[in-house]
Amino acid sequence: MIQTNWHTHTARCGHATGSDEEYVLAAIEGGFKTLGFSDHAAYNTPEPRSRMNIEQTEDYFQSIRSLKEKYKDQIDIYLGMEAECFESEWDTLSRYRKELDYIILGQHNLWLDGPDVYHPFSDEQVMRYVELIEEGCRRGLCDYIAHPDVFMWGYPGVDGTVRKAAEMLADISVKYDMPVELNCGSGVKHEKKMFTDGERYAYPVRIFFEEFAKKHCPVIVGLDVHNPKFFLTDEYFKRAMSVVEGLDINWLWDYDLVSAAEKRKKLFY
Repeated sequence: MIQTNWHTHTARCGHATGSDEEYVLAAIEGGFKTLGFSDHAAYNTPEPRSRMNIEQTEDYFQSIRSLKEKYKDQIDIYLGMEAECFESEWDTLSRYRKELDYIILGQHNLWLDGPDVYHPFSDEQVMRYVELIEEGCRRGLCDYIAHPDVFMWGYPGVDGTVRKAAEMLADISVKYDMPVELNCGSGVKHEKKMFTDGERYAYPVRIFFEEFAKKHCPVIVGLDVHNPKFFLTDEYFKRAMSVVEGLDINWLWDYDLVSAAEKRKKLFY
C-alpha cells in the first residue's frame, strides 16, 4: 500500500463524509506518512453537491492547518485544493495558488457550472476538455493532473477521439513535466461499462496509461478519498493497479509535490 496521498476530500464538498480529524486518524492508522487535503475548490457560485461554498474556505484552511500542527509528530499534512481551469474564476484561483501548499487540476466542467463529465461529451467537448487542461498547465495553475481520463465516466466507449485525447494529454504531461494521476476513486461510485476491451470501471482507463507509459510521463497514484475508512483498505488501490498491469509506468511513489509546487508558483500568471 502507498504511504503518500495528495487527493483527499472533506465533507464540505457535499459528496464526502467524515470529519477532517477522522481522515487524519485513519491515514495514520493506515500507515500513511504524507497526507494532502485537496477538497473541491470553491468558486463564486455555490454548488453544494460538487464543491464547498466560498464562505467555507477559511474554515477549511484553519482546520487543516490546525491538524497539521496537532499531528506533526505522526504525519506530514498539507493544504491543497482540487481546482478547475475557469477563466471567469481566475482571481479566486490566483488567491488559492498563492495561499495553498499545492493544487491538483481536476477538470470536471467545460466552464463554471457548464457541461460536466457525468454526461456524454461530444468529440468537440472532449477536445475542449484537453485544451483546458493544457491551459491550466501552461499558466502554472496546477501541480499534477487529477484523473485525466475522468471524461470517460459519461463517454460511450473507446474510439479514435479517446485515443487522440490520450495522446494529447501525454504530450501535455511531457511538455510541462506535469505528473498525471492514476485515480483509485476511493469511496466514489464507479459504474461498470462494456467497452470493446471488455467490462471495466469507468476509470482509470488503460488506453490513457498506454500512452503515458509510451512517453514516460510521470504518474502519481491518487486515492481520491471521500470517506476516512478508505485509508484502511487496499481494495481500490489494487483495482486501479490491475488496469495498468504490464505497462512500464514512470511511478512517482514518494514525490515531493510541495517542493515542486513552490517552483511552479513562480511561473503562475
